[in-house]
Amino acid sequence: MSFFEKFKETLKPKWLDYYQINRSWIKTLMDARNAWVSTPDKGTRPSADLILGAITALEPRLAELMLPFCELNSNAEKLVELMGLNFDPGIELEKRAAEAATSQEAQTIPLLTDADTEYLKKIREETIK
Repeated sequence: MSFFEKFKETLKPKWLDYYQINRSWIKTLMDARNAWVSTPDKGTRPSADLILGAITALEPRLAELMLPFCELNSNAEKLVELMGLNFDPGIELEKRAAEAATSQEAQTIPLLTDADTEYLKKIREETIK
């Protein structure tokens, strides 16, 4: 995996955290400006300018790359795609919450060993008698 591909993987969670914390004002601003953009996952996301501004503030290494990126292609929508951020953050936050809940459930359900099963079976038999 290339440096940039690894780097891109760090951007998504940072953007989602930022969006989650700032969702109320972002939604108000995007609604007022009618600036929502359709995404490939059949959702919507904030404008590319907002995403690029936020993510470069969150990731200083990206800020260093923005000048050459913009010189190559100043289309903000293409830059958002290039960075792997062309998705509906609301949908992704729901997925993340579902994954966290599933993971938490898996951690809280203890796995029984054969010895545990035999012990429980013995207790059940004794309580029935």
